[in-house]
Amino acid sequence: MKSLTLSRRLLAWLSLWQLCLLVACTTPHYDVRSIPSDGIGPPPLIRLHDVAFPLLVAAADWCVVEQEPTYGFLIMEIGLSKGHAGAEGGRGVSVVYVHPQSPAALAGLVPGDQLISVNERPVDGIRVEEVSQLIRRMTVARIQPLQLDVVRRGRHHTLNLWAVPACQFSVLLIESDWINGISDGTHVGVTTGTMRFVDSDDELAWVVAHEIAHNVLEHSQNARLRAMLNAFVGATMGASAETPSEVPRRSLEARADYVGAYIMARAGYDVRVIKHFWRRMERLGSDEKRPGSDMTHPTTTERLAALDVTLKEIQEKRERGESLQPVLENTQ
Repeated sequence: MKSLTLSRRLLAWLSLWQLCLLVACTTPHYDVRSIPSDGIGPPPLIRLHDVAFPLLVAAADWCVVEQEPTYGFLIMEIGLSKGHAGAEGGRGVSVVYVHPQSPAALAGLVPGDQLISVNERPVDGIRVEEVSQLIRRMTVARIQPLQLDVVRRGRHHTLNLWAVPACQFSVLLIESDWINGISDGTHVGVTTGTMRFVDSDDELAWVVAHEIAHNVLEHSQNARLRAMLNAFVGATMGASAETPSEVPRRSLEARADYVGAYIMARAGYDVRVIKHFWRRMERLGSDEKRPGSDMTHPTTTERLAALDVTLKEIQEKRERGESLQPVLENTQ
């Protein structure tokens, strides 16, 4: 589910997503208003972020370095006309997205709210990057709750938000007909082809959870280390640099399946759809849409057999009232 051929495109596209920032996170995110809806459901980016947020929170325990408190809303810089909220024109910051299950939503924040102050510090005329950094500094300093003063339809509101820990991975939508997901250690990407293919938010959650698992297990970093080692061996001993690196990849995919199922279950999604997803992929004959998958990914039969074991393990832990913790020692 992870295509290395998209990695360079992903990095090149990051510069396009500068308008909107995830609060308490320094990584650029997307402008969710820039993607038109098909009139049936929410725009693809909003749907993707709706699905991803609970997964990032559910995986927070395993994101040791990449974990950071968040509130689950996005802000965007806007232009202000004279007289707007007392402004003399210039810049302002508005809320553009609020996840329905987030602390921000619980506090009553809604898209369109214009930020006036953060913990009583005025933010009128301050760039969105500076506002995001201000919120991040206060959050990292454990200044809780975060007090936001906003203007909504001409009325002033004071809201108090309590942060929750989440994995600090940017979630990106990638224009491609491939049914695919990618991860590089700090980002999770899902293709538009995948968005069209999935039957439900639960199936989409599986794709995202699998890629989050790759990042949690540091598979991208391990792959780079293997590549460096193979290059060294090839240069010094004349050994093949490709064969050794391909063999463990199938195992990495199986491990991401295992941890991804736990992330999905912890976030409250229906893990039973995972098997349905892979059966549909098999019927599609989708190897053509996942280049090299026959060499780097387990077969569908192998995946379904392993998933049977994992889903049984999760169900038994639920029945015993145990915490849904994967055996991470077995995934390294």
